[in-house]
Amino acid sequence: MKGLNTAGWCILLLAGMALYASDDHAPFATRVVSMQYPRLAAMAQITGTVTLRIRIDSTGKVLDAKELSGHPILVKAAKANIKLWRFSPGLSGGEKAESEFDFNYVFELKGVSEASVQCSQLTYEYPDKVTITSEAPHMEPGRGEAAPRP
Repeated sequence: MKGLNTAGWCILLLAGMALYASDDHAPFATRVVSMQYPRLAAMAQITGTVTLRIRIDSTGKVLDAKELSGHPILVKAAKANIKLWRFSPGLSGGEKAESEFDFNYVFELKGVSEASVQCSQLTYEYPDKVTITSEAPHMEPGRGEAAPRP
């Protein structure tokens, strides 16, 4: 960060160490894996939030992801994606421990894509939310497939 002096860095470092060293803390993502907006969902203009209950082991590996809410197509994509992520281990009494927490995927479509190849953007919002944004594919009248505009 530009303009932050040595004392400022020390304060940030100490604050981070104090937060992490507390007896209990929620896990946070240490490895984020990007994903594409599910093609079928984009074609059908399906958007919304998927809430998963994530269970991780004491090393931060995702053991399970249970659906709490969301459209089935989006849930399937979110569950497949979150299993590739890694998290900091949860702490309980100062020890690494298995943890369980809720995590949200927000799927948004913006505008209409002129391209035949769909492009998505994933944004991780600490500590428990990710937003996947994509342009909706252009649908050619009379056809059930996405097609680029002429």
